[in-house]
Amino acid sequence: MNREVLRLIDANLNRVTEGLRVVEDVFRYVRDDAPIQQRLKRMRHRISAQADPAPLVSSRDAAGDVGFAAKGSLENRRSSIRDVVRSNMKRAQEGLRVLEELMKIDSPDRAAIMKELRYECYQLEQDMERAYRPVLGPGLYLILTKPRAGYEALAKMAVAEKIPAIQLRCKDESSKAFLRIAHALKDITAGTGTLFIINDRVDIAMISGADGVHLGQDDIPPREARKLAGEKMIIGLSTHTLEQVELAQDEPVDYIGFGPVFSPFSKTNPDPVTGVEALGRAVARSGLPVAAIGGITRERLEDLAGVPCHNVACIHAVADAPDPAQEMRAIHARTGV
Repeated sequence: MNREVLRLIDANLNRVTEGLRVVEDVFRYVRDDAPIQQRLKRMRHRISAQADPAPLVSSRDAAGDVGFAAKGSLENRRSSIRDVVRSNMKRAQEGLRVLEELMKIDSPDRAAIMKELRYECYQLEQDMERAYRPVLGPGLYLILTKPRAGYEALAKMAVAEKIPAIQLRCKDESSKAFLRIAHALKDITAGTGTLFIINDRVDIAMISGADGVHLGQDDIPPREARKLAGEKMIIGLSTHTLEQVELAQDEPVDYIGFGPVFSPFSKTNPDPVTGVEALGRAVARSGLPVAAIGGITRERLEDLAGVPCHNVACIHAVADAPDPAQEMRAIHARTGV
């Protein structure tokens, strides 16, 4: 193999292993994620083993690299640790593609290994995106649908009370109005511990930059929603029967809602009431966090005391309370696992 090709291999081998090492250190020291850190380490070692370092080092000409001074407009900018991870994974994937092509010249077997590693790198990147997906904390899951005090006021109260999530439910609004409200609530929740979730509309969730979307049984299927939203968005799914709970376990969702546990205040044609006993069975059968929904008030929490729900979802119990912030605080304090 001539010196020029060796120089190309050396440059791209360094590019790949350096990129992977950056990401590995993030998952080791920042994310404390041992499984992904070990996968990155194994990949890095496997790549390094595909070439003899001695001829590569001797072919190196760092001082004569005509591309050293060329800098892209984004070369010196990273907006976050997550951006560092994405940039370096992309760097590793591009380098692996170059190595795959170069090794086809003299070593088709090693080229095939580089292709395999490139696809492994794609999968690893997807798994890392899942690791960065928001996590729904336990407690009150507040649903906002035409609150008397206004959407923005309730959202600000929820953030101040450290409520795990608010869901925007706009059944009677135009898409334009829905999106306008979504943007406003996203601005309020951004950078806080309160997740912002959109009801039904994946498009509104994506455009507004929401943390997630909650789907009903008649909305687009969760797998299609995941294809659209990618791995960074949390997805919830409403269930009303134990059969639906079982089916949800195989869907790409992060939590399920179950109910209505009691007769709901907010729907004119609600699904049949499930009751507390069925809720208990749903929680027992589900490997996913369960949010109880439907007619739940602070007083009715006593009926749910023996059921380890991850969340309870409330609408009117909070929105119609004389002091919504106080009601949020009281319900949240008595909820969760």
